[in-house]
Amino acid sequence: MSAVSPHDCFDSSAARLPTRVVPVAEVIDLLPIPHAPEVVARYREAMLAQRRFPPVSVLPVGRWLLLADGHKRLTAYRSLSPETIVVEVWTLRRWLSDQWRQARDNASKNAAILRTGVRNPAGAARMLGTTLAHWWRVARCLAGRVRFRG
Repeated sequence: MSAVSPHDCFDSSAARLPTRVVPVAEVIDLLPIPHAPEVVARYREAMLAQRRFPPVSVLPVGRWLLLADGHKRLTAYRSLSPETIVVEVWTLRRWLSDQWRQARDNASKNAAILRTGVRNPAGAARMLGTTLAHWWRVARCLAGRVRFRG
């Protein structure tokens, strides 16, 4: 398969902040194990069909570009052997705002699990299982990044 161009998959006009084209290898995804491989597969097929997506978002930290949003899109795109990628460059303020939104949404989900548990224990157990699976995936990803010295 020939390499794809970032201009084939990502639409800079869909970004709210400035974009750049960077080597795809420079984008560091701290959570590279996607929780929805079927979604990654759909993104990949859509990319091959020349559908366009918003750029993935990165937070510059020193010389690193940490992936802030777009884990599944990045995973799908990397499977196409690209050399470069269009990224939306987030500010620290934008990243903090996104983290706050996610924390608020997670608090709402956790409250829903508690409310559901009273009237539908099986439903609450499913919701709790999904939440625990997410955090297990996050822990596995981060543990894979840690190098222990002994």
